[in-house]
Amino acid sequence: MSRVVSFALFAVSALSLSAAPGASDPIVPLTIKGADYHAPDGKPVRFWGVNMVASYPDHGRADAYAKNLADLGVNLVRPHHNLRPSKDWNPNMVSGALVTYEGTSREFDPVALDRFDYLNAALRKHGIYLALSAHFTRAYRPGDADILKVDAADNEGWAAAVAELNTWHWKKSFDIRKLLPVIDERAALLNEEFVHKLLTHVNPHTGLSYAEDPQVISMEVVNEHALQYSIICMHRLPDYWQSRFEKRWHDYAAAASVAIGPGDLYKPSTPEVIALRAKFLTELDEAYFKRIKAAVRAAGSQAPMTFSNLWQGDDTLAMHERQADFIENHAYIDPLVARGVADGLAKAGRTALVDKPFFIGELNQSEGGDNIAKQSPHRTMLPLASAAYGSFNNWTGLVWFAWMHGEDVGTGEDGWARYERRTSNIGGMVSDGMMIDHMRTTGMIFRRGLVARSKAPVTVWTDEPFAVAGYHPLMRGKYDAQPGWVNVHAIRRSYGSVPADQATAPWMTAPAPSPIVSDTGEIVKDVERRQLTVTAPQTEAFSGFLDDKAPAGLKHLGVSEAAFATVIAVTDDGKELDQTERLILSRTALDAAGKETDASRITLQGLAPAPEGKGWTFTITRPRADAGKKLPVTAAEGGRLTLPAGGWHEGELSVQKL
Repeated sequence: MSRVVSFALFAVSALSLSAAPGASDPIVPLTIKGADYHAPDGKPVRFWGVNMVASYPDHGRADAYAKNLADLGVNLVRPHHNLRPSKDWNPNMVSGALVTYEGTSREFDPVALDRFDYLNAALRKHGIYLALSAHFTRAYRPGDADILKVDAADNEGWAAAVAELNTWHWKKSFDIRKLLPVIDERAALLNEEFVHKLLTHVNPHTGLSYAEDPQVISMEVVNEHALQYSIICMHRLPDYWQSRFEKRWHDYAAAASVAIGPGDLYKPSTPEVIALRAKFLTELDEAYFKRIKAAVRAAGSQAPMTFSNLWQGDDTLAMHERQADFIENHAYIDPLVARGVADGLAKAGRTALVDKPFFIGELNQSEGGDNIAKQSPHRTMLPLASAAYGSFNNWTGLVWFAWMHGEDVGTGEDGWARYERRTSNIGGMVSDGMMIDHMRTTGMIFRRGLVARSKAPVTVWTDEPFAVAGYHPLMRGKYDAQPGWVNVHAIRRSYGSVPADQATAPWMTAPAPSPIVSDTGEIVKDVERRQLTVTAPQTEAFSGFLDDKAPAGLKHLGVSEAAFATVIAVTDDGKELDQTERLILSRTALDAAGKETDASRITLQGLAPAPEGKGWTFTITRPRADAGKKLPVTAAEGGRLTLPAGGWHEGELSVQKL
């Protein structure tokens, strides 16, 4: 069964004022066809992005951030938490959010809005698209009750419930605020109002409203939410909403002629009630998605939409298959992808659906102090693995979390961190030099599709019933491929009749053997040696622990003299490695104690000989303090080049006049 979805996202009504007079617009309208976004010339577009969290930089820093991100290959920014009251992140602003939160949550803060607009215009100048939200971690205020006038007592009850909710610890209230508009009319009206205000607002720095600007390539309704998940996790609301919600459930069950007990919303007692509860909760989510989608369309925007993200059960994903234009998941995973047969990227890909674009909207190593301490030294495997397997699986976008949170006082006027470190910073990648080292090279691999798509993609089908009562079966899902097979074949899901041979297919019956080789032969994951290698016509790369044998598959790239290394070589002239005259390389090397070392030895062989009068020259691009410095390249018989040892993390190797 094949689904083809094709529709124009935007029509360009005016040349953006952010482009120089007479210049072509750096932002072009895109279309979705099947699982891909396409440019006007018909070529597929992939997005290499970052989250910017409650970020409202001054104009000078906004220009610098945009340029720096573009230089790293970023072409998508996901603004996040823009309605979160974030004085902790933005202490010098009224609320730290796009709105003032003074009495109500309904009025824009003019300073925050101008900075938001200017940043987006600066990104636009560099061809960087936006992924927006209808929720942005919205909070509510008691004064918002007037958006719906029922009677004085109801207004007071709603306002008191909001006041109570706002006293709860954020960990207790966080998911409640996200589910509230799904079950409460006032919250839904407030969100509809915000959607209209945001999308019809004309950015004075571009001359375009967000509804008409093709810079906006997607909109989520709410981040990381599913009502069924929330109820299975036993979330309860303040009584004003809880009592009304439970009455709604009882009325729904009565209309379906299903007898339920008082506790059946949270602990359904029979298979019939389990199925009915799943239907009830999913229908509420689906109705709210349709409502916000209608508000987006009424505001004049045709931006592709999704309801939410994360794997939160088959019911929710099946609803997305019916309604969403694209699919998104989030992934905070062990970056040492070659540690075992199963890996976090495979888990992240569980929500990828047939014929729908797929994004990992938040991507980074696992959170938590213990995880960071254990995993950070080897985190440079994650950009390579994400780019390679993302390309192989034909994923649409990889969006790193996060470039920065709020007012980053640690950045200078040039937009870079004043003190770039070699330590992990999940919430502030702008200061993590080790990750930045590999942003450009891995972004080139992913955006250019330098690793081939799977030759033999697989669809895992799921049939009804799949309603469940508890957390673990919800998160496990009804069917899943065995560990490692997503590294062999691109695997996507669909809902419907299960083929007769699915249960006996090799990817459903036993883990993939190691080394795990992609069906294109270009990616090898060896869990015994803990190595990942990529070998493709325009790129070769290695990440993992070195031993006394050469890494599998590499034809041109050699890596030695380190305990652990990540080395990536990408051609930058569109030619294959044996014909190129320009490469971009990035590297990280650790010694046996896990400390960075400059002693690693990197060689390249099989390159085309430099023409007469020219030779290979290596120019440092990172660290930035040494950018432009040239280092000697040693050429041996047979054309083997040995790159300089110390002093660089990224560089350009090119043929130049002697």
